[in-house]
Amino acid sequence: MRSLSRFFKDVVLPVFFACWIGYLAYGAVAGAASYRTLNELRQEEATKRAELDALKARHEALARRAKLLNPHSLDPDMVDEEIRTVLGYARPGDFVVPRDELERVLRSERSSGK
Repeated sequence: MRSLSRFFKDVVLPVFFACWIGYLAYGAVAGAASYRTLNELRQEEATKRAELDALKARHEALARRAKLLNPHSLDPDMVDEEIRTVLGYARPGDFVVPRDELERVLRSERSSGK
């Protein structure tokens, strides 16, 4: 009986703890809540944050555009741009000059031409 107790203390218990430590180490490296999974989640978070920032920028741009199309405060340049787009007169390389800027340039040319 004494030799069995000694065998248990000298062999079985250390092997058991070594296996247990190995199991915990494996779980820390490759398990469901492991270091590798944490890195994958961080990469996914960075990707999703970038997508969210892009969507927020798109939302702000659409909100600004919707504000310009508000019937209570129509911007003549925006209306002109929409009309050209709907009727097919706008091309990808078109350059739109705001009406105020055009009038300012024309006034300055008239005053310098006199």
